[in-house]
Amino acid sequence: MTTQVENARIMTQAEVAAVLRIPESTLQDLARRGHKSIPTAWKVGRAWRWLAEDVDAFVQSRGQRSAA
Repeated sequence: MTTQVENARIMTQAEVAAVLRIPESTLQDLARRGHKSIPTAWKVGRAWRWLAEDVDAFVQSRGQRSAA
């Protein structure tokens, strides 16, 4: 049986920074502080990760478009 998390797309710091159009260093700093101006993130080892659906929902709630 697969869970929803197993099927979820995980995004890297570089991918999220590109979508949000901010520097990776800024994204990392905001994630470290748990700032609400970015989607919720979690650490995997030394790297930050985001669920793509959270990033998409965040962008839609802000009325922005990704640079895809």
